[in-house]
Amino acid sequence: MPRITTKPSMTSTAVTEMNAGSASVRVLHLIEDLGAGGAERLLFVNLSHLDRHTVDGAVCHLYDRALHWRQSILELGYPVMSLNMTSIRDLPRGVGRLLRLLKQHSFDVIHTHLYGANLVGRVAGALCGVPVISSLHNPDYEPTVFMDNVTVSPAKLRVLRWMDRASCRLARPVFVAVSEYVKQSAGRHLGIASDRTTVIYNAIDLTTFACSGETAARAARVRAELQLANGDPVILCIARMDPQKGLRYLVEALPALIGEFPRVVALFVGGGSPAARQSLGAVAEALHVQSHVHFLGVKTDVRPYLEMCDVFVLPSLYEGMGIALVEAMAMERACVSTRTTAVPEVVASDTSGLLVTPANSQELAAAVARLLRDSALRSRMGAAGRRIVAERFNVSHNIRQLESLYHQVVNSRAAA
Repeated sequence: MPRITTKPSMTSTAVTEMNAGSASVRVLHLIEDLGAGGAERLLFVNLSHLDRHTVDGAVCHLYDRALHWRQSILELGYPVMSLNMTSIRDLPRGVGRLLRLLKQHSFDVIHTHLYGANLVGRVAGALCGVPVISSLHNPDYEPTVFMDNVTVSPAKLRVLRWMDRASCRLARPVFVAVSEYVKQSAGRHLGIASDRTTVIYNAIDLTTFACSGETAARAARVRAELQLANGDPVILCIARMDPQKGLRYLVEALPALIGEFPRVVALFVGGGSPAARQSLGAVAEALHVQSHVHFLGVKTDVRPYLEMCDVFVLPSLYEGMGIALVEAMAMERACVSTRTTAVPEVVASDTSGLLVTPANSQELAAAVARLLRDSALRSRMGAAGRRIVAERFNVSHNIRQLESLYHQVVNSRAAA
């Protein structure tokens, strides 16, 4: 049976009590796991800002392999459940467990995130008559997914796309895309009609991402821990260690940067497998730049690192949106990223940052060097970036769109 995990102060009937409350829409948020990725972070931000008087619910994850956000979600007061799946091969078992959970506890909507949760949630929703909303986080079927990625073959991708399309036809979910590019990509590869997809950008709480005396003090402590002097140029990249993120191109850009800025350092914040960490370390050693590179792992609070950096870099080969760029812009940091997929929807080229060709370490080095040379340009771009975040990526606006969508889906089902 699915395992229900609750805060120590909550009773074992937390989900039942939640169902008996006054919320008009009860949403089961279904996600693969609660790791440190962008989709998991988005789920936490959404849960933090939903109006619990009109939208309530619970969280269920497929796998127990990563639980970075679990405690934070529990502290918000949401029940957290697990289907105890081990891999996508557990799909039939996962669907059965979810069906039993839906039979025991009443939900009006299933909101799914990421591939495995999309499949399980759509099949279970279709079988028990609960409407499904699926968030689309990545352009999963574009040719760019093959770049530098030996783990995905065309044959494997065709099978994954077939399963994705089949589950869409079965459940006919409503879709939320995190960018216009992702919406268009889903239309091309999954045959999803444009009017079935709403674009709601990943958003942040702008009030929590701002330079302040507190973040400056914490940034100074981080500098001291890393033995960096106040004038040492700092490049920051926040991303998981995955071929998609193009981290090796930033490492490969360092020799050119060190020639002009001998004390420059690159900080990498984010998780990844030991093999991925070792591979990046090997690239740094081969280029003799290992003393200029710091792999810091996952950080629960990235604000001090954003405060201390001079330039934020995200050298991705493709992106569904790039929430780390939004956070950097909110902290008034000039950004360098790649001119690919959805990134131009986030970074306004030559206004809030510089965009370069993906997989081009020479262009990347030149763009970073341009910003390191010109503090006034960095300041102007940083200020422009925060204005863009306030207009397009502010959670106070975007969460109202999501709440409205929940009510529309429930009302449409009731009318039908």
